[in-house]
Amino acid sequence: MSKYKGSARWKFVVLFSIFAMVVVACAGDTADDVEVVEEETEATETTSTTAAEVVEESSAPEGVFKMGIYSDPQGFNIWDAVDVQQDYWTFATLSPQATSLFGTNYPSYTLVTNMAAELVETSVDNGDGTFSYTVPITEGYKWSDGEAIDANDMVFTYETVRDLGMLGGWTNSYPLATEREDGTVAQGLTNIEAIDDYTVKVTFNFDPGLSVWQYGVASASFVAEHYWSQYATDRETLLAAPVDGVPVAGAFEYGTLESGAFYTWEYDSDTMFFGGENTVYANGGVSYSNDNGVAPAISYEFGDLSGDSISWTDGPFVGTVEFSLYGDQDAAYLAFQSGEVDFVLNPLGLKRNALEALISQGDVEVITNQSNGFRYMAFNTREGKFPTDNKAFRQAVSCIVDKDYIIESILAGAVINMDGVMPPALTSWVSPVQGVLAECNSMNFEERWNKSISILQDAGWQADDWGSHPGGSERAIAPTNLRGPNGEAMPSDMLLYAPSAGYDPIRSTFSLFIADWMQQLGIDAVARPTGFSIIVDLILDPETCDEWFMYMLGWGLTPYPDHVVSFFETDADACAGGLNTPGYSNPVYDALAAEFEAAKTVGEAQVISKQMETILFEDLPYLVLFTPPLIEAYRSNVEFPYTEVLGAMSNLYGLPGSVKVNK
Repeated sequence: MSKYKGSARWKFVVLFSIFAMVVVACAGDTADDVEVVEEETEATETTSTTAAEVVEESSAPEGVFKMGIYSDPQGFNIWDAVDVQQDYWTFATLSPQATSLFGTNYPSYTLVTNMAAELVETSVDNGDGTFSYTVPITEGYKWSDGEAIDANDMVFTYETVRDLGMLGGWTNSYPLATEREDGTVAQGLTNIEAIDDYTVKVTFNFDPGLSVWQYGVASASFVAEHYWSQYATDRETLLAAPVDGVPVAGAFEYGTLESGAFYTWEYDSDTMFFGGENTVYANGGVSYSNDNGVAPAISYEFGDLSGDSISWTDGPFVGTVEFSLYGDQDAAYLAFQSGEVDFVLNPLGLKRNALEALISQGDVEVITNQSNGFRYMAFNTREGKFPTDNKAFRQAVSCIVDKDYIIESILAGAVINMDGVMPPALTSWVSPVQGVLAECNSMNFEERWNKSISILQDAGWQADDWGSHPGGSERAIAPTNLRGPNGEAMPSDMLLYAPSAGYDPIRSTFSLFIADWMQQLGIDAVARPTGFSIIVDLILDPETCDEWFMYMLGWGLTPYPDHVVSFFETDADACAGGLNTPGYSNPVYDALAAEFEAAKTVGEAQVISKQMETILFEDLPYLVLFTPPLIEAYRSNVEFPYTEVLGAMSNLYGLPGSVKVNK
């Protein structure tokens, strides 16, 4: 999920650390015949409304940073957002309601302190099978209502996650040492306690590595106990708690929240979160200092402070951050062209045809960054969910899908093919493609069809007639009455949920081709355009998590790529509140996941990760599709402190606390 991280300066970047992974940019229009949930109808009515029309200009600092969004956030309560929504747009408009011990510096991706007074990275062996980290917290930081930020806030957050059965990103960032059905206990947290108001002790039932400690619990968000405790009576009450007046650990509080139209943040004149001098070095080092006379004086250096560097001073430099809602991406960029907004939050990246129109207008800056994420198709692998629980089925479908053909011949190279779950930008983590995907990679249409049929036949699948392929690019004559190895009848109308063409034409195109290729294998697959929130509700809600066969979404990833655990470990099944949406379960994989979570060095983790990837190439709970180069545009009067960052500026939600909007 999105992350709130870093030292004091990152309090202006709404990147909440607890959101371990984010489903990227899949909201949008839904076809009229979708039967899962009602789709929003208000968005298309707001294509020319901006918050500046009704919000008074804030005092110092003056000015408004106007951002366009093209999907309605699902709410403004951090507990709800992390628990069930998993929505990019919700995180983008969420005020900074949390903080953390450690953080990640952008654009360097260097681990730094945040509320912690020092970067505690070595555990203490308690001699009873448990290991603890004792972390001092910097004294003097306050929530926006004047209450101290202290160890009790983190303890409260952990105990709420534990006692109220919170789901989704909460369980990912606070991995509890829970007892499994077989009587064993999962690796995880056994306790978080306040030694005193400014010292927190975090204890695990194993010696955790980078994934679980530095980039896990130590970077997990915690909230203000004094506000949220009144609502922490049960999960439902907490998720529905009001947010007007919610304390923040940043310079911006909620202003106008008009559902289906626009939303604003307003500068808090009493904030202590402002200023700060930053230098980021080419080799990954970072130095930061802040002595604004209100917040505790901070100065630190981490990493290799050599090579070229960039420096900037933090803001905020604007008094209001405005989010104006438009019906779709095209409408948002029309507003951009007309000057209504300065920047469009767009985790998909700008369409190339739209880019040409923007450039021709002038007064526009264009940047391109690599994505730290991917788009994928998931199979429901849970036992009894035939046919997607059958490995041969997943292999046959994955083989017949010619991603290169779609990307090169249909999409004109607009995206980059991906096979594994590590984005190409993370070069030292990427494993060479293996298994069926490697075997089918260079095949033509006819060869792919024949190979897919042979995979099914070799696995004992049955058909009255196996069909044939006429050769070339012609459609195959599909098998008739295809059945499973034990004669299982194939379901009719197997839906492949995917974003609509109005929201993301690329994934929509993929879904249509994939459904057609599956039909040529004798599979009654139907591509179903569906909105993001509908798909997310379906796959993550414990009540409906098993009521699907296939869907297509995307993930944006965290600075440390531990998604190989979060997405596929048995304990992380979405039906139990985790992020393993396919319900994938493999004991060999689980054993490697446990090793990964204990890895103390990046090199060690990379070796284990590649072993895990080998298993995923065989079992294929995901068919990874592509990663997009992220093209963005902003008005020339907007000044970002930097524009080169993995995941693009939209991944940082436009840096509202550091951006300058010049007159």
